[in-house]
Amino acid sequence: MASAIALPSAASSLRVKFAASFVAVGMLLVLLHAFAVLLTNQYQEAELIDQIVSDEMEELIVQYERREMVASPPSATLRHFNVRPEGDGQSLRKWFRANWLTNSYIARDAAERSLLPAELGVLRPGFHDVASGGERFRVEMREIGSVQFFLAYSVEHHEGRLVQFKRALAASVIATAILSTFVGLWLARRLTGQVADLAARVERLHDGSADEVLELHYPDREVAALASAFDAFQRRMALLLERERAFTADVSHELRTPLTSIQTSSELMLDDESLSPKSRERVAKIARASARLSELVNAFLVLAREQAGGSHSELDLRGCVDDAVEQVRERAEAKGLSLEVNVPEGMRVWAPQNALRVVLSNLLANAVSYTDKGLISLRVANGSVEIADTGSGMTTEKIHELFRRFHRGDGGRGEGFGLGLAIVKRICEQTGWPIAVEDCPGGGTCVRVGPI
Repeated sequence: MASAIALPSAASSLRVKFAASFVAVGMLLVLLHAFAVLLTNQYQEAELIDQIVSDEMEELIVQYERREMVASPPSATLRHFNVRPEGDGQSLRKWFRANWLTNSYIARDAAERSLLPAELGVLRPGFHDVASGGERFRVEMREIGSVQFFLAYSVEHHEGRLVQFKRALAASVIATAILSTFVGLWLARRLTGQVADLAARVERLHDGSADEVLELHYPDREVAALASAFDAFQRRMALLLERERAFTADVSHELRTPLTSIQTSSELMLDDESLSPKSRERVAKIARASARLSELVNAFLVLAREQAGGSHSELDLRGCVDDAVEQVRERAEAKGLSLEVNVPEGMRVWAPQNALRVVLSNLLANAVSYTDKGLISLRVANGSVEIADTGSGMTTEKIHELFRRFHRGDGGRGEGFGLGLAIVKRICEQTGWPIAVEDCPGGGTCVRVGPI
């Protein structure tokens, strides 16, 4: 049994979909994690800054209470700090104390408050974000009695560190995306490898492979269950095909003997000159019917015995065509039809002989049945056999119904049971020959079989 299973393309493959899903889910989780880390970092950085400002403010208040000293005159502007990395122990202490990045102010009365920097004079008690000279400061303002305390802390180095953290986080997200892509493809290949292997094994199944057990090749339970289902289906199909072949062959063999007897008796009766014209016509009709039944039996035998790719041999195509033409010549001449054969002498093809003869004889017989006048031509073009007639032609709907079993065109005016073209279609499918039907440009119908 030839399998029609085709492996899917990469655009729709399960492997690519699995890998894409893995990468998409992984990237979503990574982005969510990165966003959460970024928010947490920003929150902790803000908490750290406020803690530093509060500690420095406490230190400022303690110093004022002890010495009543003003750290800097209220008229001093907010100083800009050039932050740069240092490697000595003193710089490490500075980073933790952060007092070297602070501006502190104390205003004891209205006169001193009027001298404060404009950015600080409008502030109320609490924490504030202040920008001055292109630099940002975190400012805390406290009032103790009539004294106002201001502490401005430069957050430039915190912002620089946050930018570096964002860059490192973005780089890690990109690296994770690349790594997850390769990991996803690798996992998808491993997880779908058995499915792809099963598809390839099913693709190679044929009629004689019913004893092959696919389930034994796969350790995973799910794939083994799928393989087991294919095994059961293959066994059922092999059994059905064997029953069909046996039934067809048995029926065909049983019919050949009585048909041969009928044909022989008809020929002998037609040779009897004492037979009346009316009886001779009836006997001739019996002979034609037995001939059609013999062709049908031969077709059944071909379907029962022939297999695609088997029973092939090198044939003389012109000889096969001439044999098929001789079978319909008498009927064609009785209707006044011309038979035109345009097949080169000595042309050889590689095909099953019985199948080719059944196809040609059935197509020619069908053309004779549905052509009232003109000619029937048979020619070879590009390795295909074309049979054209000058009949009434066919509509698209009729062409679609042409190969259906028991279908007879034009109200069933053709002879036979409507099985000939259905058998032709099945033989062509079995041997791998394409078959197409179309209207001829000048009228009529053209049937193309092949390339053979």
